[in-house]
Amino acid sequence: MAGTPTGDIRNLAVVGHSGAGKTSLCEAILHATGATNRLGSVADKTSHLDVDDEEKESGHSIDSHVMSVFHDGKLLNFIDTPGAPDFIGPAIASLAAAETAIIVVNAIGGIQVNTRRMREQAKNFGLGRVIVVNHMDAESEALDQLVKDIRESFGQVVAPVNLPANGGKAVINCIENDGGETDILSVESEHLNIVERVSECDDALMNKYFEEGTLSKEEIRANFVKAVKAGTIVPLLFTDSVHEVGIKELLNFIVRCCPSPLNGKQYVLKEGDKETPIDPEGDLFVGRVFKVAIDHKTKIKYPFIRVIAGHMKGDAHLCKPGDRKGLRPGHFHHFIGGAHKEVDEAAAGDIVAVAKLDLNIGDTLFASEHEGVVPMPKFPQPMYSLAITPKARGDEGKLGEAIHRFSDVDPCFKTMHDPQTHELVISGNGDMHLRVILHKMKTQFRIEVDTHPPKVPYRETITKEADGHHRHKKQTGGAGQFGEVYL
Repeated sequence: MAGTPTGDIRNLAVVGHSGAGKTSLCEAILHATGATNRLGSVADKTSHLDVDDEEKESGHSIDSHVMSVFHDGKLLNFIDTPGAPDFIGPAIASLAAAETAIIVVNAIGGIQVNTRRMREQAKNFGLGRVIVVNHMDAESEALDQLVKDIRESFGQVVAPVNLPANGGKAVINCIENDGGETDILSVESEHLNIVERVSECDDALMNKYFEEGTLSKEEIRANFVKAVKAGTIVPLLFTDSVHEVGIKELLNFIVRCCPSPLNGKQYVLKEGDKETPIDPEGDLFVGRVFKVAIDHKTKIKYPFIRVIAGHMKGDAHLCKPGDRKGLRPGHFHHFIGGAHKEVDEAAAGDIVAVAKLDLNIGDTLFASEHEGVVPMPKFPQPMYSLAITPKARGDEGKLGEAIHRFSDVDPCFKTMHDPQTHELVISGNGDMHLRVILHKMKTQFRIEVDTHPPKVPYRETITKEADGHHRHKKQTGGAGQFGEVYL
């Protein structure tokens, strides 16, 4: 399969709080595009994306999952991300591969901690933002209040581009229509709001709007991507992933109104203090690893690469900065959860995986020896730590292998051997984060460990009470100095 032209690619990170319905939305997209022949369900443990046993049991994603699908001739690379704060690392890393953040909000749960957190991360990273209200079959009063809450949180740039109708069984397009019966709000007023927000992305367009009081639908369509990229509009769409309502409309919107790698977020190559813009249509191949997955059955390591510029075939080489020899990928893969298929070429803008290469999250890649890096977003520092020791003698080697594997796939999992206390300390974003790691050690590596809080490496110990006294007195003419201290 040949590479897809860069302008026909859309990369989207699906983010939001835990339980918002991100994975359910992605399952509905898989079914709607024909990538799967049945609708997967998180609740029924039949999800095509949550392939990890921990994810199936808990009903929540703990890692990001890539799915590459086609719709209307365009390649859509979705990255389904975990929503729990303990697993925010993979979610932040996924933003490094996308032009658009799809921020999913549960119609019942509303705006929550990670909704706001990922909104800010996406904004700071320069991504277009799209809000999807899932489970729109909620009461209309709740939906009406939710839109008000979203606008209060995100600002008045939020503009519904469709509205629920017929009791949540359909949606009406507010870009193409300026009237119609809906369950909440008004198509006419939201159409006018869209016109205003789109006009703000371009001075000439704004002047035309002020002079004529409106924009044509053709002008709205022609400038919508620019407005999304500029952040003058944050589109809001409604879906019901369980009943597959609004899914085709969301896909059509993504194809027509979301940035491609050509007109979305652009990247720079940093060499020391020098930053050089990267031309996605340039000849220089540049890629960056944003995710690493390890198949716990086959133990095969799959680094996921966002191709930033250039193109490459499987028989070429991938070189890290300063590396002369390089690595030969052999084959590129498109993934859907745990399943994958080969592609012949990795084109600029695409997301592909390679097998069995020793690459890590954040690695910048070239086709030949080259210097420079493409900076990654900053990850939160782990704040929760445990000291661990294997219960069984002889498991030290297996424990080292397990820790190495977990460090490869999780940018927020850290380990250290404390030179003062001689303890092996693991650190993560919270208790849940480390509990999942420890459970995987047990189920995947057959290692059980004892845990306890890390010792504090005191450098000196107070052995007895002590006191002290000093008097300072100086008189050399003029104002004198006097001080007395008891300690």
